[in-house]
Amino acid sequence: MPTPIPPRLAELRRQFGIRLREVREGRCLTQERLGELAEVDRKTINRIENGMYSPRLDNIFQIADALGVSVRDLFAPPSTGTNDPGVDNAGSA
Repeated sequence: MPTPIPPRLAELRRQFGIRLREVREGRCLTQERLGELAEVDRKTINRIENGMYSPRLDNIFQIADALGVSVRDLFAPPSTGTNDPGVDNAGSA
């Protein structure tokens, strides 16, 4: 059975996934096309966007390159944000 992740980490995964989806859709790319460009499986892109998977560092760089953005851009708070007062949208830990 997988070990449950702490709520803070789950929220960070969720925010990263939302931001990835925003950038991908802003580039008019499907998950499948982004996967092809980044050489990452479409299912992996889907899992990242849905907060179910923490991507490996090399995947983050591949995805950023495929999207034509910096890695830092992928870690920016999503524009949809969150209304949870316990979550720091500025990304500081």
